[in-house]
Parts: sequence; C-alpha cells; structure tokens
Amino acid sequence: MRLGTRFAQLPSPISRRLLPALRYLNLMRAMELRYLAPWVRSIRGWRVFDVGCGHGFYSLDLALRGASLLGCDLSTDALQASHQTAQALGLDGRAAYLIADGSSLPVPGDTFDLVFCNCVLEHVSDDRQALVEMHRSLRPGGLLYLTVDNADHDLVLGFLERLPQGVKERLLRKEVAGAPSVGQGLDDYLADIYHVRRRYRREELERVLKEVGFDVFDRRAYMTRLGAVQYEAFHLARGLDPERGLGRWLHMITSLVLYPFVVLVDGFQRQRGYGLMFVARKGSTTDHPGSGE
Repeated sequence: MRLGTRFAQLPSPISRRLLPALRYLNLMRAMELRYLAPWVRSIRGWRVFDVGCGHGFYSLDLALRGASLLGCDLSTDALQASHQTAQALGLDGRAAYLIADGSSLPVPGDTFDLVFCNCVLEHVSDDRQALVEMHRSLRPGGLLYLTVDNADHDLVLGFLERLPQGVKERLLRKEVAGAPSVGQGLDDYLADIYHVRRRYRREELERVLKEVGFDVFDRRAYMTRLGAVQYEAFHLARGLDPERGLGRWLHMITSLVLYPFVVLVDGFQRQRGYGLMFVARKGSTTDHPGSGE
C-alpha cells in the first residue's frame, strides 16, 4: 500500500498535523519547499495552480493555510490519490484536480496568484509552450515557482569512477556500471526511470523565461554536495531502490536526519546541484504581496 493511500485513511485531525512534516521524508522535496517558503508566507486567499501535482502532498499544505488549489496531472492514479488526500484533510471545497498536459492547460487566463511547477517541465514534450501556458494562466504580478533537473552537476561520489570494473559491477546497478562513466550512467539511468526528456542550464532557461514574458528575480542550484551524496547513493546502489522496502525507509530516514546539514551546505554553493530553482513574476506595475519587498 502506497504512502498516499495510507495517509488518506488517517483521521482528518491527525493527517492535518502530519502533512507539513511529510516533506522532510524526501530531501529533494524538502529543499524545494524551503526555497518556496519566503514567497508564500501570507497565502490565505491566493489561487494556486499546481502543474504536475502528482499525489498532491506538497501543494495541499498551501490549501491548509487558506489558499484555493487546483492541481493537474496526466496520471489518473495520482489524481485519485490527490483527491483522496484532500478529502481526508477536509479540503474538498478548497482543492480540485483535473487531467491536463502542461503544454495545454484548460484554465482561464489571468487567474492564478501562484503557479507551482515542481520538477515537471523536464518531462513535458513542449516545454516552451508549457511556460507560455503557465504565464497565460497567471494574473499580472502573479508568481511562478519552478524547479527543474540541472544539467550542470558534478558526480560527488567521484571515487566510484576509479574503481575496477569488477567492483563497479558488484556495487552499482548494471545500467550504471556498464556505461562509459559512472556519471553518464547515472544520468542516463535517472532519465530512463523518471522519463526525463531533458535537463536545463540556468542561463538558457532564464533566457527562455524572459522571452516568454517573466521577470526572473530569484534562481539557484540546490541538492549540492551532501544532498547530492544522498541522492546519488540511493540511485547507484543495487537493491536500494527508494520505492521499495529497506531502500525506501533508508531514504526517508536519511532525508529527515540530513535536512538541517544539507540546508547549511547548500548555502555555500549556488551554481551546481541536481536541481535548479526559479522564482519569476508575470510582469506588472504592482508588487506581488508575497514578494517580500
């Protein structure tokens, strides 16, 4: 039984208290939501659109804080889980979901205060059109919070490149051990299992965002060094798949333990990491209430 299904079965008072803590069981999601936090301090009354919502755990926290939420995804299973979780939280009136592709969003223009797109753009066939659609759906002055896979990252566990081939084959997944390099093998393996069409470089994506009509005013890499070690280790080692059994539990436990240290370490490195974060605004003469200005 998946975590989302279990969570949806909890009594509402318990699930409401637990939801904000779930982010810390996935280190990458925890870091992404940390960088979102300064822009959503006062979110009551906002209209939020989660493009590629998945199981909905992370954006539902915004609905709990008073926002009205619309989520979209192509997975009917994910949308069903999102709906069940919203019901368990007593958020039926503030959270709704629909099937949609990011490059064709069936919503009115100039509607949302915040579009939240968390590690989804790299999976969309027409990523530029998806950005055009997100821009269209935002009201003037509305915020885009975007995270994507970073093309500029280093293999932190670089010593693995120097291991004898026989040792690599014993320690690493066969897809990685058989590649020309561990770094390339890991990138190709992740692209395959997560259906990643592309990764992004900061300057290139920032240029596209500006061409579409966004004003970009915050950007950075995240999941560097210590966070990258955890990320790499659980994808490289054979049998430690975070989606199953022991690997999943180890992934959640280490995420929880490492989070404060990764926050500290990431503060010293803004260029390279497994993720890229952007905060952008749809051009307006009026400052957005969440801009912190």
